[in-house]
Amino acid sequence: MVDLRIRPAEGSRFTLTVEKTGLYRGKKHLFVFERYEGLARYDPAHPEQAQVQFEVEASSAVLMDDWVSPKDKKKILEFTLKDMLDAAHHPKIRFASSRIERTGEMQFRADGMLTLRGISKPVEVRVALREASTVLDGTAIVKITDYGLKPPSAALGTIGTKDQMTVSFSLRAAKALE
Repeated sequence: MVDLRIRPAEGSRFTLTVEKTGLYRGKKHLFVFERYEGLARYDPAHPEQAQVQFEVEASSAVLMDDWVSPKDKKKILEFTLKDMLDAAHHPKIRFASSRIERTGEMQFRADGMLTLRGISKPVEVRVALREASTVLDGTAIVKITDYGLKPPSAALGTIGTKDQMTVSFSLRAAKALE
């Protein structure tokens, strides 16, 4: 079993994408999280025995949208941190795997619990390993309403947000020091 540490590194990225509805259909809010860490225990001979623990600092989100004004960008980020993520009361977003299944060559499905705003729900994460198992690429779809939230809308519903978020990542892992 090899212990791999996951931390921000050059070429790594952890993002959350939220799609718009109504008048802004086709637009997306892209949040990049700058602070996160995790531990993956991995045996290349028995990948189904892998375990992953991962946490993200909710307050480290940066809004990358280039289609909104700087003023609106600031409002959107403040709303996300305060109302959607409630980062002041729930500073960490956590994922802990409970089951890993091989779905193809270097492709896996990691089932586990995602804790957001203090609410834990099961989630499925699709993961691909590359570069000698040191880079993990993956995605997960998360429903906003599963965490007690209502998808934001404005202008009497003519501007809104889908009831799902897409979590995407490309993370570099390095062997943990003994």
